[in-house]
Order: sequence, then structure tokens, then C-alpha cells
Amino acid sequence: MRTAGDIAGQYIEAVGRTDMATWSPEDWRGFIEAVCGAYVDALVEQQIAINTALSKVQGVPA
Repeated sequence: MRTAGDIAGQYIEAVGRTDMATWSPEDWRGFIEAVCGAYVDALVEQQIAINTALSKVQGVPA
């Protein structure tokens, strides 16, 4: 969630308007895509790290 939060902040800065009530549908779509994308990317990275650690413990090549 931290990564998604960081991306959300960057997106808001890029839009240049912190009042979300003034955002267009395109602004909202981009925001949701950025936040969800960052969250999914972080989950994938976590899963890769878990799989790598598990393979080391099990002695299986990653």
C-alpha cells in the first residue's frame, strides 16, 4: 500500500490539482490505474521474493 500511496501522491502532483472534485473522468481513470497498477506491481514483487526465498529453503533452483 505504501508504494501505491507514493504513486498516488506523484499522480496528484502531476495533475496539478489537489481538489479531486475538479478532476475530469480521464484524471480519475489515470489515478485509479496508477494506484491499482502500483499495488499490483508491489504484490508481484513480493510474490517473487517469497518464491525466491522458498526455493532457497527447499533447495530448488529459482
